[in-house]
Amino acid sequence: MPRHKFISIPHFENVKNIGHNDTYYHLIKNSSQEFKDEIHDIYFGKIFRYQHEGRDKRYCNPMGVEATDAQVDSLFKIQNEFGIEISLTINSIETPHELFSDKTIFEEFSAFIKSFYDRGLRSCTLASPHLIKSGLLHKRFPEMRWKNTVNHRVADAQQVMNYIFCGYDTILLDRSISRNLNELKKIRKAVDYYNKKYKPAKKIITSLLIREGCLYSCPFKKEHDSIGEHISGHYFNTLSKITCDNWRFTDPFGKLPRNAIDLVAADSATYNEFAKYNDIFKYSGRFSVFPFQPGDTQHKKACWNFEHQKKFTFDYAPCAPDETVYANSFSEVVHDNIMPLQWWGFGWVDAGIFKNDYKNTREALQTMPNFWKTDKGKKLEKRLKNCRSQCWDCHECEKAFGTPHFDSALQLHPQG
Repeated sequence: MPRHKFISIPHFENVKNIGHNDTYYHLIKNSSQEFKDEIHDIYFGKIFRYQHEGRDKRYCNPMGVEATDAQVDSLFKIQNEFGIEISLTINSIETPHELFSDKTIFEEFSAFIKSFYDRGLRSCTLASPHLIKSGLLHKRFPEMRWKNTVNHRVADAQQVMNYIFCGYDTILLDRSISRNLNELKKIRKAVDYYNKKYKPAKKIITSLLIREGCLYSCPFKKEHDSIGEHISGHYFNTLSKITCDNWRFTDPFGKLPRNAIDLVAADSATYNEFAKYNDIFKYSGRFSVFPFQPGDTQHKKACWNFEHQKKFTFDYAPCAPDETVYANSFSEVVHDNIMPLQWWGFGWVDAGIFKNDYKNTREALQTMPNFWKTDKGKKLEKRLKNCRSQCWDCHECEKAFGTPHFDSALQLHPQG
């Protein structure tokens, strides 16, 4: 059965996209109805700017990027025309103290939220548990659904319960749950228990970030997010040389699942296991760049790209034209079990060139050999569901892909 409203996708906000005022709108408009029906929300960033003690300050997000005003207009157009919810993201890991101590600043922030709420915004990620627990924002914006941030690292059922009672009603789970199906089952049990016992006006739901390319419990993550608020994507041509470049780009280790805490659901059976216990699957990608000119969207549409030539799971560049395989519906991909499912990523295609989706070559795709169809691949997929990323005491990824064993990704460095 096709699922409805179960995927959260990013708005593309790379600074190189300035000028693409309505590109995203046209990609969604041109997409199939099946695609639109599957999207739960489109999340975007917007920076709250203010002055405090004579200094220009801001409260935003770890990526340090935002949608332009024109792009926000386009996002509201998507929500109004196609019924796809848009979701504001303010998930800075540090909440400015003056939001609590200076009533004027809080009122300015409240007015900032109101400017979106009055236009129809009903979903917002806010990383301040204190602001949420105060209830002030709930009173002013009673129809808003509040999300915590994945950076809260909510990784077990009791943490979920605590964040619910804090005042959040969409619980973003820690990335580590992609390697801990057993705990996800407990989380589902806790959420169902809460919904049945307390009957909240807004039913509690969960969201799992399944594609980002980050290392499990990366020791650089918090500092990266703090720095990222100011240098944004420049992190990846500066400080990343001593961090994630080393395990992403060092052959042959970049392809190992242990080096990215993404969901490995190679076949539909594994995917459906996770889907049974989770409401929304979230994809990262706000740094994505449109590799075409603004206005060149007549035939381009949002879809799911089969990234079968990818070497690294974090690479979001489109496939080369002669390799493009796409789908209008992710539910259909799951139903037809076009393996591995984790190779399907949110993107776009020029339908003027590629008029047929994957079903035109479905049989060939279903019989196409790849690692995840082998006994080694199936064994590893099963192990990853509950390995809890304790790689130092496992090494199944290295065994499966035939690489030297290592205890921590931080041991890896480019060769030669």
